[in-house]
Amino acid sequence: MPYLHVDLPAKYRASQKRELADRLCRLYASVMKTQLWRPNVGIAELGEDNLFHLGADGLEPIVMVLVEFRAGRPNDYRLELAKGIVDACVDILGVPRRWVLVEFTPHVGEEIYRDGRWVADWTPEESVPG
Repeated sequence: MPYLHVDLPAKYRASQKRELADRLCRLYASVMKTQLWRPNVGIAELGEDNLFHLGADGLEPIVMVLVEFRAGRPNDYRLELAKGIVDACVDILGVPRRWVLVEFTPHVGEEIYRDGRWVADWTPEESVPG
């Protein structure tokens, strides 16, 4: 935790996926004020005709990004992170902005097990200077 899970509607080059993962880790650490080593990124290529959204013109592919994080951060952090995630997907994957959907799931610390114990909710005191 934190975990960013990215479902893709197509196949992408390994270099694109690695660039996306690197950018998302750095973005998360910067925006959410945490250590760079904390974010984890998983990328699943569901492939063509496997991931959709019903848009104004019918079915269209989407990129679905699920962000699981420790509770305690201001809503403004999540909004900034969501905008950055969309920008990264547009820049690196070349998908239209409207295709990228971001969903956040906060978790209290007692739902996260790390290093043999439960973790606590995030607090501003653990912020990493940007």
